[in-house]
Amino acid sequence: MKVQYRLVALALAAASLPACSSDDAADGNSAGAAALAGSAGRGGSGTGAGGRSTGGSGNAAGSSQAGAANGGATGGRAGTDGNGGAGAASGGSSGATTGGAGASAGSGAGGIGNAGATGGGAGRMGGAGATGSGAGGATGGMAGGGVAGASAGQGGGAGAATCAPPAVGSKGMNPLFTDQYSADPAPFVEGCTFYIHCGHDEGSTDFVMREWFVLKSSDMVNWTRALAMKLNVFSWVDANSWAGQLVKKGSKYYWYVPVNQRGSGMAIGVAVGDSPEGPFTDAIGHPLVDDASEMENWNFDDPGQTPFTIDPTVFIDDDGQAYLHYGGFGRMVQAKLGDDMISIVGKLAEQGLQGFFEAPFLTKHAGTYYEIYAAGTNPATIDYATSSSPLGPWSRKGRILDALPGVQGQDAPTNHAGIAELAGQWYLVYHLSNGPNGGGTYKREVAVEKLTWNSDGTIQKITPSGGLTF
Repeated sequence: MKVQYRLVALALAAASLPACSSDDAADGNSAGAAALAGSAGRGGSGTGAGGRSTGGSGNAAGSSQAGAANGGATGGRAGTDGNGGAGAASGGSSGATTGGAGASAGSGAGGIGNAGATGGGAGRMGGAGATGSGAGGATGGMAGGGVAGASAGQGGGAGAATCAPPAVGSKGMNPLFTDQYSADPAPFVEGCTFYIHCGHDEGSTDFVMREWFVLKSSDMVNWTRALAMKLNVFSWVDANSWAGQLVKKGSKYYWYVPVNQRGSGMAIGVAVGDSPEGPFTDAIGHPLVDDASEMENWNFDDPGQTPFTIDPTVFIDDDGQAYLHYGGFGRMVQAKLGDDMISIVGKLAEQGLQGFFEAPFLTKHAGTYYEIYAAGTNPATIDYATSSSPLGPWSRKGRILDALPGVQGQDAPTNHAGIAELAGQWYLVYHLSNGPNGGGTYKREVAVEKLTWNSDGTIQKITPSGGLTF
């Protein structure tokens, strides 16, 4: 079986080695954090439910909790028909983005017009229905004032305008938990809560994983942990609660996880729930992707020819289109998902990515797509690449995290990371293999660090710390 082939390859690789911003809630899918943000298109005048009003000041017309801070301070031209004014030139510190966007995102009678794709997509653009993102802008914008700002996708979150930052002087701890082991984290932000969905390490000499946890915090210092889903949610599975990711579309939460298909190799299952904390059920009743579908896709005649079907990441773009990336052992696969979130549209396609080993995480910041991934081979570094499209081509840009030290006498450690924003601060989630309480390659522990963007869109390198400080 393919899984045996892959495990042998992994063992050989390990033997040759030495001993997881408020201005870009587009990457998140909050439920329209600023409920009033659409009231005037935030970057100028006359949008929101008002429609045909004229210019006015951005502070009044483009206000709301988020608008006044980020929107055009002086609404710009007297935009009739709800066009939101110019706003860009005088849009305050982020006016070029927020104010300018008001002209299009907040435009149209009653703030409906273009709000869907533009406003929702950036989450920071006026009239788009709060700070909703992903596909949600369409819903939020349609509300005219973005009262709900519905959402779909992952990452970013609600933005600083409505979420209080962590208390000054507060301090967290890395790893987040040491009484039980957790691994392969993926962040998800909704409202003012930061969630981490991760696996539960139970083995000592191998990856024994039969369930997934959800960790959550509203202040990034105090965390709770709960059992979110067990392997037996999928009746066709017999092992491996490995690295997955949860996203939201409409009112549903979809969790994409790699699991071992009974009688076959690794496959991707989809669970669905009404809350990021569950309960979850099998959304399809069979794999979304498995050896059989991959063989048919590429016209292969041997399961060993297919890419390793692990580590799915899903991203929902501004227009509501969802993308699936997955893979390991240097082969990354990309595809579009159907509107139902449980089907593949078109063909699976391999995409080259310099240094890629495994653990892709797809997101978006300031209009650029970012792929965070484990690079090289174990012990892997965490690198990142960028593209103007969620389907690439990808250009490797730098390193976020160096390879982590392991435990003497054990296999080389893995790493798996993702990024998301809450209250104006971005964070990197990843796991340690050398944490306290007898950690190791098969006893990993989730940790969180602050992530900083440079003005040119690059990411500053991170050094693991003993915990977040504010």
